[in-house]
Amino acid sequence: MSIEREPGTPLNTFIVRFWRKSRADKPCWRGQVQHVQSGECVAFADEDALLCFLRRWVEMESSPTGRR
Repeated sequence: MSIEREPGTPLNTFIVRFWRKSRADKPCWRGQVQHVQSGECVAFADEDALLCFLRRWVEMESSPTGRR
């Protein structure tokens, strides 16, 4: 199956993995994100780190509230 898109529009595909990690004080979530086209992969411990990685590849439009 091919994806139809406008010429010159970049295609970015990401694989995001989450897992629960047990800690003495409380469990927490960890993750890893990979940009498929480049193969670049980073681990993250919070949503800010995940979004920072995604923003490097995808230009996000801002709305008046700063969220899309």
